[in-house]
Amino acid sequence: MRKIHVVTQKELVEMEKLHECTAVVIDVFLATSTIILALDHGFTSVRAVKDAQTALSVAKTSPKDSYLLLGESKGEEIDGFIYPDPFLLLDERYSKEKELILCSTNGTVAINVARESKTLFVSSLINGQAVAKRIHAADDDSSIVFICSGNDNRFSLEDYIGAGQVIHYLRKNAGEYSLSDSAIGALLCYQSAKERTFSDLYRCETARMLADYGFEQSIDMILGKVDKIETVPIYHNGKMVKEIPNLN
Repeated sequence: MRKIHVVTQKELVEMEKLHECTAVVIDVFLATSTIILALDHGFTSVRAVKDAQTALSVAKTSPKDSYLLLGESKGEEIDGFIYPDPFLLLDERYSKEKELILCSTNGTVAINVARESKTLFVSSLINGQAVAKRIHAADDDSSIVFICSGNDNRFSLEDYIGAGQVIHYLRKNAGEYSLSDSAIGALLCYQSAKERTFSDLYRCETARMLADYGFEQSIDMILGKVDKIETVPIYHNGKMVKEIPNLN
């Protein structure tokens, strides 16, 4: 029976225990929603890096005009970077046939923590059902570890609920799973939030911070697209991509 565990924030991850696991990183209100929407809207790939310095180093080795540089640090804008607002990815001014180079305080750090896992997906409320289908369909019996990015070494309720969403659909797909206490808690939180159409998430710390910075429309968009996106980003050769190329 496959085991499911939820790590409530990235700082609690024991990297050496992920090598034989399927990992799912969640950062609902920023990084993972940005990655999902970018790939869903035609961007070729996303390089999720841990900080601005790394992002600039990657950009220097990339062909000119082949990428967009997105990033934030502790919620603040970074000079020379586009703010990673998921809503902006719908703007037709941005060419979609490019790679995104993305750094953030939480989500991209969590992705780098999990990069040595057997398989690495990213999830958000917008694609949780699709993530569950992808995991369920895989011929794999590895343990599933959900990594909630959190908010700068603090727990984030929206990420925990996002983990519960995928767990809900995994169980609905009639899979046999053994849930840890943190996984049971995430499932219960998701079920409660869904009953109230996720309205409580507007009260979360991250949502309030983004609203203070003027990004209310992104929160509205994410909560308005729950389970509406089929794209499931997967980590391959240092990038998040829509599909792993068939090398046969």
